[in-house]
Amino acid sequence: MHNENVGRLAAALALVVTACGGSGDGTGSSTNPNQNQGGPGGAPTTLGGLPPGGGAAGMLTGQGGIVVVSGGAGAPAQGGAPPVGGAPPMSAGGAPPGGAPPTGTGGGGPVTPPPPAGQMTVQINMTPFTINPGSEVFMCQNYDNPFGGKDVAIQRSESNMTPGSHHLHLFYGATDATRTVASCSGFEFHPLLHGAQTPNAVSQYPAGMAAKLNGATGVRLQVHYLNSTSNALSVQANVQLTTVDPSTVDKWVAQLYFNRVGLVVAPGPNVSVTTTCTIASSFGPIGLLGGVSHMHRRATHFVASTSTGVPLYETTQWDEPTPTAYNPPVALNPGDSISWTCTYNNDTGQYITFGDSASTNEMCIFTGRFYSSPTGSDMECQSQGATGQAVENKAQ
Repeated sequence: MHNENVGRLAAALALVVTACGGSGDGTGSSTNPNQNQGGPGGAPTTLGGLPPGGGAAGMLTGQGGIVVVSGGAGAPAQGGAPPVGGAPPMSAGGAPPGGAPPTGTGGGGPVTPPPPAGQMTVQINMTPFTINPGSEVFMCQNYDNPFGGKDVAIQRSESNMTPGSHHLHLFYGATDATRTVASCSGFEFHPLLHGAQTPNAVSQYPAGMAAKLNGATGVRLQVHYLNSTSNALSVQANVQLTTVDPSTVDKWVAQLYFNRVGLVVAPGPNVSVTTTCTIASSFGPIGLLGGVSHMHRRATHFVASTSTGVPLYETTQWDEPTPTAYNPPVALNPGDSISWTCTYNNDTGQYITFGDSASTNEMCIFTGRFYSSPTGSDMECQSQGATGQAVENKAQ
């Protein structure tokens, strides 16, 4: 497909990405977790009713699992905690608890009309845990395939996190046999089904587009939290996934993940690091649907653009940056590249290197969603220096 044809196709498509957080105005920070109470119109981000408590970082306070919100039989619940945030669970009769009565007739009583063919929503709940004052933790939990072992097409995903969050990842694939929440590494870079850096984040793909999840593939939920307060922090998080009929999908969406792993930040103010990664030839022409940065607390500025001269993203926010949706999507061909620059105020007097801690290390990452991935696999560049080549990272 020639570049002009990609442009015409891109002009007919759009990606809706919303992120809500802060004290009603979209602000809020993991350095001041009490601000993250959810913006207007978003799902509530104060999730749950867990009492504050002490104990070690990562102490369990309940059980998590998978809940079918609407449509289909889905997977059996894994654990017993009620869902938190997002849409309410459906009652046995099909209506939300406390909501409108079911409509329609049949079987001797009122019934709710079935959802469209292939549509189902499940909610994945992480087991709640507690973080000590001054602690920074990464916590992970593995789950079986949330759709009961069926191949599905995910057209919408939504995540919710309680205050103190820095990011959330829903990875393809359970990494081991355990299904309990546990401390984990911040250096995990698996193929990604959903990511978030705000307390509430929603990705909605246009008709004909979806992310692929094979029935044999489980998922792994990772959260990164910082408790800078003087009190213990009770944490809950969830992700909702909504499917569409796979027969309606002709463009598979996947993650573009461009990372400077060989990052070294010299001491001083206004220290800039630039990285360039080239689009992988195995994907053919792509349409970039949206993008966002990822940095840590000494970062002051981020800017990204394509080799074709298209600005992609710019922010001064290291924490909770708002994603940008491209309408139309940005057309890129194999051999085109993306360059991004992170600027830092390194006041430590020492070199800072790439690492998982938002307090003591730094990162410089550009990430986004794109179509069309022939197999649903991510496009990944883990650059050790100023330049790198993207490669396929198989999600299934």
